[in-house]
Amino acid sequence: MQSSECHRRTLAASDFMLVEQCSCGSIHVTIGAVTLRLAKNALPAIAATLGDAARNIALRDVLSARGDELQVLS
Repeated sequence: MQSSECHRRTLAASDFMLVEQCSCGSIHVTIGAVTLRLAKNALPAIAATLGDAARNIALRDVLSARGDELQVLS
């Protein structure tokens, strides 16, 4: 729960998501009706992992269109 002393500042927003930094240091990521409260140092790792997933999906789509198959990347 957000205390009366905490204030959030918007870091980024889109049609699907809102990312805010709280004055207490935590990061709030809101997607639809769900908000994740994260430690500040977790955000870069989450962003990198989501970026990896998006690139893998795009690569699978390209290979699928060519008729190739992609094994699970690790």
